[in-house]
Amino acid sequence: MEKLISIIEKTLVPVANKLSQNKYLNAISGGCMSTLGIIMLGAVFTILTNISWQPYTDLLAKTGLGQLFTGVQNVTTNLLAVYMAFAVGYRGATVFGNKKYTLTSGFLSLFAYMLLIPLDSTTLADSGISFFNTAYLGTKGVFVALLAGLVVSRLLALITEKNIVIKLPDSVPEMVSESLSSLLAGVIITIVFLVLRALFAMTAYGNATDCIYTIIQTPLQSLTGNLPAFIIIILIAQLLWFFGIHGSMTVLPILFPIWLSYIGDNTAAMAAGKAIPHVLNIGLWDLANLGGSGATIGLVILMFFKAKSEQYKSFGKLTLPCGIFSVNEPVIFGLPVILNPIMLIPFILCPIVLVCLGYALIQFGIVTAPIGILGLGSMPPLISGIMQGSLSWGIFQLVAVVISIIIYYPFFKTLDNQALMNEKGDQHA
Repeated sequence: MEKLISIIEKTLVPVANKLSQNKYLNAISGGCMSTLGIIMLGAVFTILTNISWQPYTDLLAKTGLGQLFTGVQNVTTNLLAVYMAFAVGYRGATVFGNKKYTLTSGFLSLFAYMLLIPLDSTTLADSGISFFNTAYLGTKGVFVALLAGLVVSRLLALITEKNIVIKLPDSVPEMVSESLSSLLAGVIITIVFLVLRALFAMTAYGNATDCIYTIIQTPLQSLTGNLPAFIIIILIAQLLWFFGIHGSMTVLPILFPIWLSYIGDNTAAMAAGKAIPHVLNIGLWDLANLGGSGATIGLVILMFFKAKSEQYKSFGKLTLPCGIFSVNEPVIFGLPVILNPIMLIPFILCPIVLVCLGYALIQFGIVTAPIGILGLGSMPPLISGIMQGSLSWGIFQLVAVVISIIIYYPFFKTLDNQALMNEKGDQHA
């Protein structure tokens, strides 16, 4: 294992160090990490809202706590793209040497992102009530938010470098001067993003977010019938996550209708004592996402129990409770996994290994296939397997946790060693 860690450090660490010096990637990763507090709050209250234990759900309903918890989720996870647009724009200003205009860059990035999404109001005919469609403000809109933050912060930096600003007397307060002097830059950025909005509106997709997701989803519609196709879908989802696109949201709309049609046949077969006819159901998808996308439950366990650096010790304490309930946005955006070359291999490899092994054990009759009930992915390992109608599947989920730990171990140790060296360097500085 030490030899493998050494190989990873020699091959992937130089790549990671080189990428970390890239200003665009630095802006994205820094922006993502700065939203960790919001992400963690959303993760905690998502867990509290979705614990599937009837006495608990009854308590939430009777006391009104369920509505309160959902309210926190609505303004954290469901508005993640909003926070991300500002954070990347703010961080981008710092990275591109435009520190005087960090707040302006953040707000203009948020403004530009809002221009690109279909935030149109809809009025109900009967009641006259108007409301906004907030579906594009959460994780679905993160990729567009990242792009808006990068483009605006870079464009603003170029404009200020060329001194295309409104000059004000020194007697004007700094905050007022910053806002007014960048007004011309704001006009230029507005024109750029209005043109982009108009161009996307001329397409069949109507807006930037739907364009990106539809283009990605269309080729996936033929990949739903067999194990190789299932693996390809997992691979695509993981790669999308790596680049900041919500992989699950991209592929699941294609898979859900198919999986729903499986439940009746699978339930009837189980009741009749027959083999599950549709093995490639959401039960295998949940296995591939044990602990969250990338089957990162092993990673959070390693951080909690094996981290030597203070950075990952602290992070493990925050993320392990979330990972048990398959909420891993804190890991993806906070570690981060996105655009992290050291994490790319286990993030892709682990789900594929688990699905292939699980499928093989089902085919050889060693474990019973899950029924494929939707909505159990947030339950802890073993419990979700039992609720899928298969004790043996639940036991295999525990084995899968161990496999996840083994796969992530050398890559995590590489990250942990790097963090430990940095901390020791800071102490000696």
